[in-house]
Amino acid sequence: MAKQYDKSLFALVQENDRLKDKPLQTKQLTYFQDAMLRFTKNKYNVIASIILMVMILMSIFVPILTPGRYYETTNSELSTLPPRVPILELVGILDGSKLYENQPIDPDTIDPETGLGYPTLGFESEFIDFSTLENSVIVGNDKSPLFIGGVVELYVNTGRTSAAVISPDLTTFFTNDQIVVDLEAMPEDGQLEIYFSRVNLTSSVDGWSDDNLTLLGTINTSGETTLGDFNLTNGASGFLILRYVLETPSANGRDKIVFNSLSILSASTNEISKEYSGYNLSIFTFFVLDSSSENGRYLRNGAEMVIASFRYNEYEALFSDKPRTIGANEYNQILLDNPGMAETITVDPNNPNAWTFDEGFPIAEVTGIDRIVIAGREYINYKVALNGRYSLGFDETPYFLFGTDVFGKDLFVLIWLGLRTSLLLGFLATLFNIVIGIIWGATSAYYGGQVDMLMERFTDIWGSFPSITMIGIITVLIGPGFLALFIFVVYDGWIGAAKVTRFQFYRYKGSEYVLAARTLGSSDGRIIFKHILPNALGTIVTRVVLSIPSVIFLEVNLSFLGFGIGNGQSLSIGPIELTGTSIGVILNDGQQQIFAGNLWLVIFPAMIVAILMITFNMFGNALRDALNPQLRGSE
Repeated sequence: MAKQYDKSLFALVQENDRLKDKPLQTKQLTYFQDAMLRFTKNKYNVIASIILMVMILMSIFVPILTPGRYYETTNSELSTLPPRVPILELVGILDGSKLYENQPIDPDTIDPETGLGYPTLGFESEFIDFSTLENSVIVGNDKSPLFIGGVVELYVNTGRTSAAVISPDLTTFFTNDQIVVDLEAMPEDGQLEIYFSRVNLTSSVDGWSDDNLTLLGTINTSGETTLGDFNLTNGASGFLILRYVLETPSANGRDKIVFNSLSILSASTNEISKEYSGYNLSIFTFFVLDSSSENGRYLRNGAEMVIASFRYNEYEALFSDKPRTIGANEYNQILLDNPGMAETITVDPNNPNAWTFDEGFPIAEVTGIDRIVIAGREYINYKVALNGRYSLGFDETPYFLFGTDVFGKDLFVLIWLGLRTSLLLGFLATLFNIVIGIIWGATSAYYGGQVDMLMERFTDIWGSFPSITMIGIITVLIGPGFLALFIFVVYDGWIGAAKVTRFQFYRYKGSEYVLAARTLGSSDGRIIFKHILPNALGTIVTRVVLSIPSVIFLEVNLSFLGFGIGNGQSLSIGPIELTGTSIGVILNDGQQQIFAGNLWLVIFPAMIVAILMITFNMFGNALRDALNPQLRGSE
């Protein structure tokens, strides 16, 4: 049963009011104002767009505002300096130090307390961070003086009965001198024969019975054996020959004799006058007189090398004071170029030919003077400690934020210079691709039928050729460089834009507003560019924006293969000059330094490319939504 309500509960509203249409309180937005409103609603897209704009501005202005010597001039002394960043260096991050690993140590530097040693070749101890110093041992068989100890193995090859080696230097024997041989292993069916030769015999000598060879002794047991009473004249000099002889030919080539050491014991001092062990023993060379019966292998085994890992302050080492000898004219000119420098001289009271200068001047100190008299005229040379910054052309120790490359150029500036080239190449190629692609795709989809089928088959054939083959052909025809790379990018790059445009036109050309426009007599051009294209523009623009980093990646790959832009090339487009430096070239140069530990040469350009890809992606998505007419007025 329906409820009954009392009429007194209801009242008429605005019974006596006169209702009128109220004017709109908001201003009508244009298409682009509405698009900008939607674009700015997503803060992440706005941030990405700002980052993208900053990167583009950096690529334009950083190379302009930076002195050319930082990125145009090759300086081998500045090669592969690690990154150094202000403030961060105070907390040990990006402080200009570099990690060195597996560096052979100098045995003389081993600390008896810690047992740790460090390398001296190419390093100065004052710039090593000893808190990071670590030692380790690696075992190898290299015939190198860096490896210490180990044994040396002399093998007889299959089917041979002997093998021999000869010492690398002369040995002088005096009366009653002895030879001490320490063998690790000696097979029962073999023996070691030691000969002395007054000349370095060659294969032109026929047989072991030559008068130049003197048998000093025979050994057939392992362990330490002493040989003496040699039939040699006092002071005879010659070479030692070690011959391993088998009773029967070797069946498998595994018969070997193992040496620990060979020493010459002096009778006059009763001390070892010469010792062959480790490296010295391993550099004996093969001695073959009869190749039909003598041949083998001479290998080193079980040698050890102590290596060190540590951090090294590259900047302090490079820009520290360097010893140098300069002439009087150069010395006087430095004093003239630096007013007040002469007034700061402090002479060493113990050496009148040595004095120091205050800090901030090109010369830190004079350590000595050389006076040379030639034809009655005296010439003076000054031994000085030259300020490292001055010798390299810097007033202060520089900050290379991204480090330097193998040519000593500032990587920070090179990256922005290369990004400018890569971006311009991407924009130009994309512009050509989108113009050709829109015209081709719009025509194909709008007219459809036989026209669409023929145009699609043409694009299938055009894009079916292998890319590596086409870039090879283009490079052969016009040579490597900007033009070849640009032609290749445009060659089939427009096909993707054409397919996207074709799909969007098929999506919208059957819509009611298109049919209405055709009914009212609109031309094909007006329908395409006024009614269909604006609706498809969002997706097409996204495709265009995302193709720019794709072109950059393509340039990176082609530069790696040697088909891209090359160092030293240049191209002028109006007022803009493109150099041979691009992101692809920088990455190509950097990847060759990965195993050398110079990872910043790859990390920073790769990071810039990654940021570029992300920001372009977000910018493209935001632009797609902003330019979509169907979203106009939506919140």
